Amino acid sequence: MSPVNGFLSWWDGVELWLSGLGFVFQSIVVMPVVLLLAYGIASGLDAMLGRGIVVMRRVRHTDEEPG
Repeated sequence: MSPVNGFLSWWDGVELWLSGLGFVFQSIVVMPVVLLLAYGIASGLDAMLGRGIVVMRRVRHTDEEPG
């Protein structure tokens, strides 16, 4: 069994277990995962944007004429 098939099999089991829970319990299980994922993505994008701004400032300052 390839690693991808193993992961997909595991994911199917998790999905089946989660769909068997009630709505409130599904929310309790899913929300922390979704919030951590969203926080991680937002932090990564913020860092990339910050680096992009620094690079753009450096480019602008090297294009200016002295004086």
